Amino acid sequence: MAKRIRYEDRNPEPLMEASLRVKSFREYAFGYSVPLALDEAQRCLFCKDADQRCIKGCPIGVDIPGFIKKITEGDLIGAYKKIIEADPFPSICGRICPQERQCEGSCILYYDTVRGKRNKGLPVSIGALEKFVGDFARISGIRIERERPKPTGYKVAVVGAGPAGLACAYDLALLGHEVHVFEALSKPGGVMAYGIPHARLPRDILDGCIKELRDLGVKFFFGYVVGETVKLSQLLEEYHAVFLGVGAGRGSLGIKGDHLKGVYSAIEVLTRVGLYRADQFPNSAMPVDLGKKTAIIGGGFTAVDCAITALRLGVETHVVYRRTRETSSARQEEWDHIREEGAIIHWLTQPIEILGDDKGKVIGLKCIKMALGEPDESGRPRPVPVEGSEHIIECDSVIFAIGQKANPIAYKDLPGLELTKWGTLKVDENLRTSIKGLFAGGDVVNGGDTVVRALAEGRKAAKSIHRFLIEEVKL
Repeated sequence: MAKRIRYEDRNPEPLMEASLRVKSFREYAFGYSVPLALDEAQRCLFCKDADQRCIKGCPIGVDIPGFIKKITEGDLIGAYKKIIEADPFPSICGRICPQERQCEGSCILYYDTVRGKRNKGLPVSIGALEKFVGDFARISGIRIERERPKPTGYKVAVVGAGPAGLACAYDLALLGHEVHVFEALSKPGGVMAYGIPHARLPRDILDGCIKELRDLGVKFFFGYVVGETVKLSQLLEEYHAVFLGVGAGRGSLGIKGDHLKGVYSAIEVLTRVGLYRADQFPNSAMPVDLGKKTAIIGGGFTAVDCAITALRLGVETHVVYRRTRETSSARQEEWDHIREEGAIIHWLTQPIEILGDDKGKVIGLKCIKMALGEPDESGRPRPVPVEGSEHIIECDSVIFAIGQKANPIAYKDLPGLELTKWGTLKVDENLRTSIKGLFAGGDVVNGGDTVVRALAEGRKAAKSIHRFLIEEVKL
């Protein structure tokens, strides 16, 4: 009998009840069991043109049908090997990638709610399957032994221990180069360590990835604010090449009242809780005070992560976004998750002023309702103000989850370094900057994108650095 292929019965990932998950920072998405993973994998059609569909939709180029096929065959080790050919951190990417806008958004089974185009059902849950395989390998203690090349004698400095820097260091170490990573904070991981709540990415998973790098011989140096503690020009003199992956952690505010007490950047809130565990204060050294009500401005991943954090701190949480849910950059399911947890979401709402009392403390956020107008340069309908719709959202704090910019501290001593009109580093197709021996990738180049895209750029830069060392640097 021919095997029945089911198109619409996608297996949802089991979740902790909303009333329970808001009480702690435990991970709330439990992941697939073996039967669920096998059943979901069997929904894949293994398209002949997958290189133009799901694989093309994956920024790092994972052989998606290849690893899913291994799952259907019961070969989970083979599935893991397939994934890490392209993605060194599947347990991380399976959790935090926006799959619906990438690999799953290209699946032939996709049902496009934005354009109203129906195919054969919901896409294969690629992210949950990648997470399942990564967790299987991690929990089982499986280690893929790699042939270690002989040391090349070349030394490379990586500035920033975020996803771009870690991926670059990973590949350079596998190529036999000596790699030193300089990080300003006290722990590695960048946005994965400070910007993503523990409820979405438990830190033991990140710690396991860092251990892999240490086992490959990568050395980490913490508390190094490149540009202050050590100059970038100095690193260029001491190392054969330098990769700059400092991210885009500088907040950009810019509305009336943003100086008031109780106004935070998203990075500040997420770092205090995610890295320094302000949620455990006074048992931790770092507090955070959002009051009883907070208003989060933004409609992307960072805004959702701030909402997840604020809700677990017991704060009434309002999310204010000037566009619609459909045009937001966060995952659709995550809007459902925070709404189930009690977040109040204000779509088509534009903040215009932060209000304060006579002591300079936040008491509210003045907003105006918006309507969708003609498309802007991005192709999305441009929000336009609705006359007479001004209103106030009462709150004790405001969190800006928009407008992150590259921080120029790291490269301020290189006057010849070319920048784009947006203030990001200008690089060529090989991620080389205008300074010989200096390469860059991740948010400091693209201005703020996903973790997986930063990983992809880190790996691409490693290949480019390797070619540079072999072809242009004489030992």
